[in-house]
Amino acid sequence: MAMSNFNKRLITSICLVVAFAGIFLLRAWVVNVGMYVFDAVALVATAIGIWELCNAKQLNRRGANAYVAWIVCGLIYFFYIIGAAILSPHLPWWLQLLVSLMIIGIFVLFIGLSNLLDKKMAKECALQKKDFNREAWGGAWDLLQMIIYPGALFACAIILNHMTEHHLGLLGLLLIVFTSCLSDTLAYTAGMVLGRGAAKMAPKISPNKTWVGFVGSLFGGVLGALIVVWIISADKVAADYLIQKFGDAVMVQLCFAIIGLISAFVTAMGDLFASYIKRKANIKDFSHILPGHGGVLDRFDGIIFNVPFILLIMGII
Repeated sequence: MAMSNFNKRLITSICLVVAFAGIFLLRAWVVNVGMYVFDAVALVATAIGIWELCNAKQLNRRGANAYVAWIVCGLIYFFYIIGAAILSPHLPWWLQLLVSLMIIGIFVLFIGLSNLLDKKMAKECALQKKDFNREAWGGAWDLLQMIIYPGALFACAIILNHMTEHHLGLLGLLLIVFTSCLSDTLAYTAGMVLGRGAAKMAPKISPNKTWVGFVGSLFGGVLGALIVVWIISADKVAADYLIQKFGDAVMVQLCFAIIGLISAFVTAMGDLFASYIKRKANIKDFSHILPGHGGVLDRFDGIIFNVPFILLIMGII
C-alpha cells in the first residue's frame, strides 16, 4: 500500500530533526568537528538549492548553469576558510568580502564576454529576432541569480557558524532554527484551526496563506527566540555576556522577543518569495528530494531569508 503524503512528511521531518539535533550537539560539544560538519551540510544544501533554482527558472542557458555556480561557491568557501581559519593573523571580514566579490565578478564577466564572442549565438539571435546583447549578458545575470539566491544566503549561515566568541555562532544558528520552524508550525496550526474564511495574505502568490496564519507565525517567532534564550542561559559564559550587553535578564528576554518577531516576519517573506518563483515557473515543488516536503528550497525557503538577518543581529551583539 502506498504511503500517504502526511506519513512521508512526518517521517522526513523526524529524520531532519534527528539529523540537525545531532549536528547542533556536535557543534556545541566538539566545536572544531561540529563546525566543519555543519559547513559540509550547508554546502550540500547550497548545491542542491542552486540545482533546484536552475531547473525551476530554466537558468541553464547562455553559458550559465548550476555547475558553474557550484564552482564559484566552492572557490568562495575555499578562500574564506583560508582567510578565516588558516592564515594567522586572520584576514579581516572586509578583505574576505572583497575576494568573494572579485571571484563572482570574474565568472560573471567571463560568461557575458564569452557569449558576446559566440558567433553561433549571434546568428541564432538574428534568426529569432532577439536582442543579442541582452541574451549574451542574460547568461551572466542567470549565474548571478544562482549565486545570490540561494548561494549567498547559505553562505551567511557558514559565516555565522564560524563565530566562536561567546558562543554567538551557536546562539545565532539556534535562533534561526527555532524562530523559523516555530513560526512555520504556528502559522500552519493557526491557519488550520482559525483560518477558515479568513482574509488571504497573498492569494495570487500563495492561496493557502492567511493573515490569521501570519499572526500565528509571529507568536511562533517570539516563542522560538525565548526558548533559545532559556537554552543558552544554561551556559554561564554566554549568559553573562548577554546580560553585560543588554543590562539584565529581563532586557535580554525583551530584546530577543523583538528579534523573534522580526525573524518570523522575515521567514514569512522568504516563504512568499519561494512561492512567487514556483508560481512564475508553474511548478508545485522545486524537487522531490525530501519526501512529503519537496526540495531543499521548499523546506528551507523561509530559513535562508532569516539567516542574513540573524547574522546581522549577532554581528551587532
